[in-house]
Amino acid sequence: MIGLTGWSVYVPRWRLDRKLIGQAWGAPQPAGACAVGNYDEDALTMAAEAVRSVVGDDGQAIGGLYFASASAPYWEKQIAAVIATACDLPRQLVTADFGGSARAGTSAVLAAIRSAQAGAFAHAVVAAADARLAAPESELEGLLGDAAAAVRVGTRDVIAEFIDAASIAEEFTYLWRTDSARFVQAYAGKFSNTFGYARDVGDAITSLLGRNRLAPTDIAKLALYSPDARAAVDLAKSLGFDVKQQLPPPCANAIGCTGNAEALLQLAAVLESARPGDRILVGSFGEGADVLLFRVTDAITRYQPATRLRDWIDSGVSLPSYQKYLKYRRVIESDEPGEAIFNILEFKELKQDVRLYGSRCEQCGTVQYPIARVCIQCKGRALADHRLARAGTVFTFTVDHLIANIDHPLIMAVIDLDDGGRVYLQTTDAAADGVQVGTRVTLAFRRLHEGGGNHNYFWKARPVRVRGEA
Repeated sequence: MIGLTGWSVYVPRWRLDRKLIGQAWGAPQPAGACAVGNYDEDALTMAAEAVRSVVGDDGQAIGGLYFASASAPYWEKQIAAVIATACDLPRQLVTADFGGSARAGTSAVLAAIRSAQAGAFAHAVVAAADARLAAPESELEGLLGDAAAAVRVGTRDVIAEFIDAASIAEEFTYLWRTDSARFVQAYAGKFSNTFGYARDVGDAITSLLGRNRLAPTDIAKLALYSPDARAAVDLAKSLGFDVKQQLPPPCANAIGCTGNAEALLQLAAVLESARPGDRILVGSFGEGADVLLFRVTDAITRYQPATRLRDWIDSGVSLPSYQKYLKYRRVIESDEPGEAIFNILEFKELKQDVRLYGSRCEQCGTVQYPIARVCIQCKGRALADHRLARAGTVFTFTVDHLIANIDHPLIMAVIDLDDGGRVYLQTTDAAADGVQVGTRVTLAFRRLHEGGGNHNYFWKARPVRVRGEA
């Protein structure tokens, strides 16, 4: 049996209330808010959060990692490999990046399943994340949201068995971003929904149901990407589905349309309340469509995700101003000093600074960071590499109002890690009064600074937001 063996989700802390957009431009906006990544977040960092959650402490069993995004922070640099390194996955790993449209996420899931069916690996992870940027005052500005999701594909302890899939491939210009543009553009409206989204996703669903001799009533839930708040609802109705019973609430009102993450976010919402035997359709759109059919197994009753989508949504905090949003998304440029990190230094300190290893003394058991040759406690020289815990407690901290940084103040904290060792890190996603001695934090892989024409990443301490994080 091959299918899904786990899932995880991640939604950034900040929310942009659409009222702020309306006040800025004097144009009406629908109710609700969009999830907005912090100034140090992007599709890579959000995907890393989701992957780390779904992998847990069993990373050595993973044989493949696929990353999907239409807003990746690199044109030329494989992000799946970066995420794998930050999550301390094995070096001997199949990795690939998928992009180009909002259906890259479902395409990546299907590719992972096909690879598992071919015997390429027994366990793989697919991560989908987007932080798409719309032009200020555009129709899309109040629609797009940031988020990530990940699923684990495997052959043991399968909670949702893969049954079949159908795909459509055909040119239809709806949403696009050229290789030289920052902002997503769209031909939004009824024509695009009817003759693009609804036609392609509808054809894929109809084909899949017909091939498996199923009717809409045989499907328990739909998990569909929707390019706006109404598209998935209208599609489901047109195909004979009961929207109130079979379609979870759209993401658009609470966190915005999240691109490649959306179908997997909706899948997570469905699986959280699924029962054995339920059939689930997962679908997405972009120059065609992918629709996958799963059947929930008895293993669902024994699986508990580390965190739940509703908890991430409910833990959001409103941005204080529209200007802050523009600054975080670098629409308003800010001075961001940073030195280039040359590949020689990166190579020498990769295990320490990206995989996050310290040293454990084999004589007294003391854990320390950075990697050391001499034990700070007993002065012994028998030290072994030690994988540091990704959670801990604030021992002490300082608040810096003068440091050159996009956001102020910057809180620096000394963290006592759960499995020993102490690290000194920037904090993130925390107000000036949001960090205190004793605050529980999880370590998040975030952008540290720009330098040498490159994005430079490192670990930061993020206060725990939802139950199950640490």
